Amino acid sequence: MRSISALRTVHAWRALVLIFCAGVLAACESTGGPLGLSDEQGLALGRQEHPKILAAFGGEVKDPELRNYVERIVQRLMASSDQPNMPIKTTVLDSPVVNAMALPGHIYATRGLLALANTEAELAGVLGHEIGHIFERHTAERVSRSNVAGLGAAVIGILTGDQGVYQMAAQGAQLYLLSFSRSQEYEADQVGVRLLARAGYDPVAEADFLNSLNRWSNLEARVSGRAARPPEFLSTHPNTAERVRRAAAEAQVLNIQGARKGRSDYLVAIDDMLYGDDPRTHGFIRGTTFYHPQIGMTFRVPDGMKLHNTPQAVVAQSDFAQMQFIGANSQNGPGALINALSQQLQLNLGPARRITVNGRPGAYGGATANSRSGRVDVQAFAIQWQGTQHFIFMWVTPSNRTRGIQNGINASVNSFRAMSASAMQIPRATKVDVRTVRSGDTASSLAAQTRFENAKVDRFIVINGLRDGNDLRPGQKVKLIK
Repeated sequence: MRSISALRTVHAWRALVLIFCAGVLAACESTGGPLGLSDEQGLALGRQEHPKILAAFGGEVKDPELRNYVERIVQRLMASSDQPNMPIKTTVLDSPVVNAMALPGHIYATRGLLALANTEAELAGVLGHEIGHIFERHTAERVSRSNVAGLGAAVIGILTGDQGVYQMAAQGAQLYLLSFSRSQEYEADQVGVRLLARAGYDPVAEADFLNSLNRWSNLEARVSGRAARPPEFLSTHPNTAERVRRAAAEAQVLNIQGARKGRSDYLVAIDDMLYGDDPRTHGFIRGTTFYHPQIGMTFRVPDGMKLHNTPQAVVAQSDFAQMQFIGANSQNGPGALINALSQQLQLNLGPARRITVNGRPGAYGGATANSRSGRVDVQAFAIQWQGTQHFIFMWVTPSNRTRGIQNGINASVNSFRAMSASAMQIPRATKVDVRTVRSGDTASSLAAQTRFENAKVDRFIVINGLRDGNDLRPGQKVKLIK
């Protein structure tokens, strides 16, 4: 959860749902199609949706040097294109999620994607692919359709406890993202590899990035003991590394002498970049307790629940309950927020009942709804923090299990309280630390310095795009996550 200034306002829950739904447009989706939108309409749509992307993905990174570096890559690609004067704004999103996306007039890459890439050419390959979607006019139809379809799905999923939808919410940026058709992805690949070749980059560098992403996803699945699941970028960009190579071959640009990779320059550019969340400004989780130093508050959830911190909400889930904690503004107090939730969600949570949480005024509302897995109970607790600033707990439980978890829900809400940052033992932010390999360094010795919780050597190898632990040489630059 970001600082209070970044929290949703007025119609809190509806706004959150709309942000989740707005993500559909973020998945590599562009203009044109049967809607027949003009270039001007497409750009207007991009301007309209841009703030939603910023809200859904944590805003823009603050480092001006990093922003300028990525912008220069885009300018280099555009200068080599057939449409060099097309207006395209480049945004580096302050999100640890690995993703890139396009809107008419906008392309985006997350710092999570930048952390996984290893060369300037790899990043240029991803950005060139996104430019390809804009050039081929692939997005506005997706934006228009998905905003309508996604809203209904989000309300049903989040409020009735649909696990598939909720898991998207639980990961913050796992939004309602629709993928392009294979033909559209391939068209974007073709544009992208030609742009790379004309700009002097390695034209198959995007394939190198996709290979790293696949390896990282498989590693995460193995470490967690679950079935491999495509990461968000691959879910929303169904273009494989082999397809990129095929596009390059058909464009006859596979073997370009002196093609730029730019590993050293790239690693210097991302050195000291935040990795994951900043615990001081974004909040942090310790066990079943959430802390937010900047806001100065904390709360906990029942044992057995897994907490996730996202830009829009703190979410928790288990097999017996689901919870979302969000910020909201209300001039008329907590009761008005409960009434607004009822109206916006078409779910009768009223009449709101007054409550007090650690001396702070609040309101409670509850309702029962149908889901595909049976009846569920929805409970909303709105608590005034200070002035017009409020926070909302939204709990969803299977009706036949609510009684068993109710004491835990009440205890969680009542644990919400003020806490000074000095009492929180705030962990140090994790960053990308670029090092030069010295004689005697090994994958094991370097990996031991990282803050990865498990599989340190494997993670070090994959995040640096190395073939194996022997793929190191003195003088080479590598990323340590410290």
